[in-house]
Amino acid sequence: MTNFPDFHPLTVIRDWGRGQAFRLADALTGVAVFGATGSGKTSGVAKHLALGYLANDFGGLVLCAKKEERYQWERWARDAGREDDLVIVNGAGQARFNFLDWEASRAGEGGGLTINIVALLDELAGAIAGNAGKDENGGENKFFDDALHHLLTNLVDLPIFAGLPVSLPLLRSIVTTAPTSLKELEDPDWQKASACAAIIREAEDKLTTAPSDLRQDLEECKNYWLREFPVLSEKTRSIIVLSFSMLVRPFITRPLRKLFSTDTTVRPEDAFAGKIIIVDLPVQEYRLAGRVANLAWKYCFQVAVLRRMQPQRGYLRPVFLWADEAQNFVSDFDAEYQAVARSAGGCTVYLTQNRESYRRVLGNDDAVDSLLGNLQAKFFCQNSGDTNEWAAKLLGERWVNVTSTSSNRSEQGATGGVSRSEQRRYFVEPSEFTTLKRGGDVNNFLVECIVYKGGHLFEGLPYKLLTFNQRT
Repeated sequence: MTNFPDFHPLTVIRDWGRGQAFRLADALTGVAVFGATGSGKTSGVAKHLALGYLANDFGGLVLCAKKEERYQWERWARDAGREDDLVIVNGAGQARFNFLDWEASRAGEGGGLTINIVALLDELAGAIAGNAGKDENGGENKFFDDALHHLLTNLVDLPIFAGLPVSLPLLRSIVTTAPTSLKELEDPDWQKASACAAIIREAEDKLTTAPSDLRQDLEECKNYWLREFPVLSEKTRSIIVLSFSMLVRPFITRPLRKLFSTDTTVRPEDAFAGKIIIVDLPVQEYRLAGRVANLAWKYCFQVAVLRRMQPQRGYLRPVFLWADEAQNFVSDFDAEYQAVARSAGGCTVYLTQNRESYRRVLGNDDAVDSLLGNLQAKFFCQNSGDTNEWAAKLLGERWVNVTSTSSNRSEQGATGGVSRSEQRRYFVEPSEFTTLKRGGDVNNFLVECIVYKGGHLFEGLPYKLLTFNQRT
């Protein structure tokens, strides 16, 4: 089969024989892999795709849920001759990324906008809250979510007005020294010692001769800190401040402080030049700290990808977002990202056990369907449960001829007949997914999976059975 140069959409990533292949165009529409624990989805499907992406010079970001994933990717990169392109983000702190400063200081029309910086913080706050932060009917949770968003907006605005670098330690200093009563505002000791008061003065001095609309924005920010915040009820203010502290604390304490709250040595855009960034802070080891670190990198990578534009000639280098045990990292933003990632060269690969894993995080079937509907290539390894029913429905049905016989005995003798009818049956019955080969000694290290590519037929069928050798 022909390989096309310069990241042409028809470039063959993996050749499946008999005129069938997984091409760059398929990678760009996203990949979802399902399989029970021990089904071979990582040693079979994931390895198969990863080696193809690496061999074709993709850049990418790898999120880590398990401790062994970094070493697994190092082996794959070595096999593909790409080990020099690896960038390891871990507790050693050699690869550092101050994401707030990155967003605040970036070039472009949207660079430095408070709303974009706050959106990043909102995404992280929602991820930390998890399902506890979801409230479909509004109510108290929504009130405090909105109150935190309002705090973050005015919090980010203040150092920007003062011309100071935006950093989490600075934001925390503003919050912890903000006035808690109108009486405290008049206290000379507070005015002298408060970082909040000092930065307000710096902002006023800096914007003395600024355009009137900018000075008006500063006045709105001052109104929040000097009039609204001090008169909040003690309960409301304490909950908002606690929510903010929960958001920033992982990033300003060990092990993440050095990685996210100092300087920057690696950026998401490095993947556009072919780097493969591995966030080696696995959830299995670092728990919440690992999850928020991976999520910070993930969201920044996604927004960076969405800012890309196709060149006038040629094609963008494809970059992959890779997550095994993806239920640890999915969020509502994924569906929005995946809907438009193709035109920006983004290739998502999410692996998980079943649809229920996503439902527990995203909250309902509509959110899960919105995400999976935009991951067009789906690989199904051995599995059980509702995911098999969903997979069977996805692959569709066909008409089959069914022959039935009948016989009856009576005093007049035996009678019988043969009848034929057409019935609708699944192309692949749900039970067939339960018996796919799982690899290992018992299966001669062979892993089977059923692949579906949206809108594609494999020799007249909507699916193809693939077999991978774990030893090759």
